[in-house]
Amino acid sequence: MIRLVYVSTCDQNVQLSDVQEILRVAETRNAEREISGMLCWSGEFFLQCLEGERGAVTQCFSQIAVDKRHHSVELIVSSPTTVRWFSTWGMGFTRLMSSNRVDLPNFAGGSFNPYLLEATDLQDTFARLSTQAQRLSFDTADQRRGNP
Repeated sequence: MIRLVYVSTCDQNVQLSDVQEILRVAETRNAEREISGMLCWSGEFFLQCLEGERGAVTQCFSQIAVDKRHHSVELIVSSPTTVRWFSTWGMGFTRLMSSNRVDLPNFAGGSFNPYLLEATDLQDTFARLSTQAQRLSFDTADQRRGNP
């Protein structure tokens, strides 16, 4: 199993509805391929983590890399792993807008540019997001069962 992280620059015409369509398709395809992950969108950039079996993740990333909704796709890290960070999500999502910032290392306001962050910082960010994702999944499951 591997974990892959990449960044890219959105096409200037990408809107929230486009991102919602990406997520809808990813949920279905990722379930079929047993891929999990998280997509972050700032309006200008995508930052994504994919995890699963090497062949499936590599094939998925190859398709993502040629998608016309973004460009300047840069692979940050692809490394073996034994633990999924986003095991309960086919594709988690967060908007990296000024009102909904993830606590990124070396980010002190201004505009978000993932190309300026170190690979370890980006991996640390996804590690923190995975903790939030797991907590959210547990909270959602509790709500479905009627627990507060």
